[in-house]
Amino acid sequence: MILQRLIALLPFLLFAGNLSAAPKNVVLICVDDLNDWVGCMGGHPQAKTPAIDSLAARGTLFTNAHCQAPICGPSRASLLSGRYPHETGLYDQPRGKGKMTDDAKHFRGQLLTEYFSRHGYQTLAAGKITHGYPLATAVNKAGPSGSSGPKPKGPKPPADVRFNFRPDYSQPFTGTQTDWAAFPQQDAQMPDYQTANWAIAELSQPRNTPFFLAVGFHRPHVPFYVPQKWFDLHPLDQVILPEIKDNDLDDVPATGVRVHELPRYPQLPWLRKNNNEQLRKCTQAYLACTTFVDAQVGRVIQAIKESPQADNTIIVLLSDHGYHLGEKARVSKHSLWEESTRVPLIIVEPGKHKPQVCSRPVGLIDLYPTLLELCSLPERQANSGNSLAPLLNEPTNPTVEWRKSILTTYARGNNSLRSERFRYIRYHDGSEELYDHRNDPNEWTNLIDQPDHQHKSIVTEFRSQLPTNEAEYHPAVGFGAVNAWFNQFYQQMRQDR
Repeated sequence: MILQRLIALLPFLLFAGNLSAAPKNVVLICVDDLNDWVGCMGGHPQAKTPAIDSLAARGTLFTNAHCQAPICGPSRASLLSGRYPHETGLYDQPRGKGKMTDDAKHFRGQLLTEYFSRHGYQTLAAGKITHGYPLATAVNKAGPSGSSGPKPKGPKPPADVRFNFRPDYSQPFTGTQTDWAAFPQQDAQMPDYQTANWAIAELSQPRNTPFFLAVGFHRPHVPFYVPQKWFDLHPLDQVILPEIKDNDLDDVPATGVRVHELPRYPQLPWLRKNNNEQLRKCTQAYLACTTFVDAQVGRVIQAIKESPQADNTIIVLLSDHGYHLGEKARVSKHSLWEESTRVPLIIVEPGKHKPQVCSRPVGLIDLYPTLLELCSLPERQANSGNSLAPLLNEPTNPTVEWRKSILTTYARGNNSLRSERFRYIRYHDGSEELYDHRNDPNEWTNLIDQPDHQHKSIVTEFRSQLPTNEAEYHPAVGFGAVNAWFNQFYQQMRQDR
């Protein structure tokens, strides 16, 4: 044990006499359910996110970054384990009888934070970082909303009070906390505010060893509740609604429609009644939540600037997946389309504070090897992603070797690939979609059946990039079906188990 600790500390002992080469610290900020409605990404013209925009102006903004699963649990499992869902089998939320902590091959002791801890870092986290894996197991020190503290998705009104949306409980599927309103009264009542407080206090502490601090914010995750002052920054009568095409699902294959159905979530006809009354309120609430969480991000960033480690800390900001606000007839994530897979991703390196933009297809899967390289830690062979270091050095150089597309998976056998120009989707039954983002950034026109030779060759190339071996479902995956397709699929899984 003593020998192992000395080996882990060896890099830091070698650096002791050279301050400029001292081990770098890491602050990883994860925002839940944040799509491209961020000023620097241009997803919504009324987005007010000055803190995130300021961060992007200091580092590299990846404008074509995508999650590896469009829901919280498997996305975070992939990011933290460095493995794709089709490799671990964690395709859906981890709420089954099996535990992620029982799996030493993919998760227990393998997570990004645990790797840093084994190599001499103090690891700390607060808020929502893991999902289905105890935060106190993943890090040396867990703050509120982790092993203790307030309920992470609160506060909520008493009993089953809903302000605007009530799910259709007659539907035999898993529910949703989706609702929107100005609630509660004060920022201090919000868990995200308390998470920021904890992180700020930790950043002010002097440290003799390098640290990895993960800060997880829940908003804009549903319910879209934040105090009234954040709504006031987005007056309801001035809200610009997202672009939504009527009958947008008409050219989506039948399996694609079934896989993406969400009967308990807000339905587009209801949202658009009375001149888009509820869609307007929902859009306002999401904008308010993003502005609120941006302010919490700003508080943490300011604390980094004022900390003793300001000049030697890498900052990473990301979201675990995106979110639809009416596009593709949904208010949710749970999809293989652009609004759900695309995420903000910003990396700021110490001493390199200049704005850069990279449009190459990257994923959250790439963060594990990237941070190891930036912190001069040993390479981990199990990582499936690629280090972003070459793109950080030359973000716009087309000769830098990089992958052609990035993979997102939603349930076993349903995969999406996003290149710089195209999105390709293939479902478990072989049905497909193809979108050209140069001419169709909203993914309104499925090109898969158009008689174009160029499109056929593009599809052939995409097919060659799909995973050839897909793991069975992990024991940790539960049977929480969100629609009839999943319900039928999980019934078969129950029989098989």
